[in-house]
Amino acid sequence: MKVSNPRFPHTCTIYRMIDETSFDEGEKQILYEGVCRKYSGTSLRTFKTENVIKSNYALSLPGIIEGIMAGDLIDVTDRQGTFIQCVVSDSYAGNLGTTVYFNLAKN
Repeated sequence: MKVSNPRFPHTCTIYRMIDETSFDEGEKQILYEGVCRKYSGTSLRTFKTENVIKSNYALSLPGIIEGIMAGDLIDVTDRQGTFIQCVVSDSYAGNLGTTVYFNLAKN
C-alpha cells in the first residue's frame, strides 16, 4: 500500500485589496497563488499581545515569497474545505521557504 504524503497538499492565494473606497470593493493584488501547507500554528510559534493569541494557523510556502504583510488576506483550501478572507498576522521569508501566520475569518 502506497501512502500519499505530499509536502504541500493544500492550495492558497495570498492577496492585498487595493484602491478600496466606500463605493468600490477595489482590486485584488495577488502576492502568491499556488501550493501550500496549512497547519495549526499555536504549537510552533504563537504571537501574543497582552496574553491574547494573535495567530492560530500558519501556511508553509515553497520558496522565498517577499512582501506579505500583516493585514493581507488569504484564501486557503485544505481537506476540510475552503476558508476565505483569512487575515495575515505575520510573515517570515527564510532560506528554506516562507511561513505566513494567520487567523481564520469569523463569519
